[in-house]
Amino acid sequence: MKQFSYLLNFILFTLISCQTVENQEAATATPNMEFGGWSGTADDHSKEALLTRELMEKYIANKFDDVAYMMSEDGNFFFNTDKLTKAEWLGAASGHHSLFANISNNKIQPANVTSATFENGSVWSMAWFVWTGTGKITGTEVQINVHHAFRFEDEKIVDAYHFFDPTLLNNEMLASSK
Repeated sequence: MKQFSYLLNFILFTLISCQTVENQEAATATPNMEFGGWSGTADDHSKEALLTRELMEKYIANKFDDVAYMMSEDGNFFFNTDKLTKAEWLGAASGHHSLFANISNNKIQPANVTSATFENGSVWSMAWFVWTGTGKITGTEVQINVHHAFRFEDEKIVDAYHFFDPTLLNNEMLASSK
């Protein structure tokens, strides 16, 4: 009787295990688009994450124009709700350097950079960091929490979103205009 019980448990376990594997294979074979296909995989060493790190390094070095090749000519570039052209977006970086010295994206902590490849085909690179700089007019060191996200197509940025509180940047701009 014990042997029968063991055999029955083994058969049930095997059937359940097979069903679980089949369900997992089906789930990975067909993307779940019920909510837009926003499940996917994250990778901090993907080509897009590495390009984002390069972009951030060139920004800090005030050589942002060196990474213009990464950006689509007709992309969507935003600072908060302000939409900019590619040229305006590149120019904003040098504008920061005209107002601030010692700009850094990793003085407080290393920047978190990763990319995500979603089931719907979108590839985004995202970064979270604390931006720091010392105002050239006020001498005030500022710290600003920043999140940015870049949507890539064929290794080009086609959408860029930067989210941060601009108050401290605006204060330095105001001081420089007096």
